[in-house]
Amino acid sequence: MKYFLFEADELELNLLFSPAELRDFQELWQAGISMTNIAKKMRRKPSEIALLVFDHAERGLIQKRETGIFGL
Repeated sequence: MKYFLFEADELELNLLFSPAELRDFQELWQAGISMTNIAKKMRRKPSEIALLVFDHAERGLIQKRETGIFGL
């Protein structure tokens, strides 16, 4: 049996981000804010922000931080 990521409907992840949300994310990331606090400020699930971090890191859209993925 194959396993598909995010196949379960009960997760209800919203993986669509507006241009304004992407700008907000970039600013918060550069400010060193933690993923958890970014999620709170953006009113998103931590899983959604973690996936956005992964996507942006893979595409070279964000830089590594001294504080790492968890930030301040």
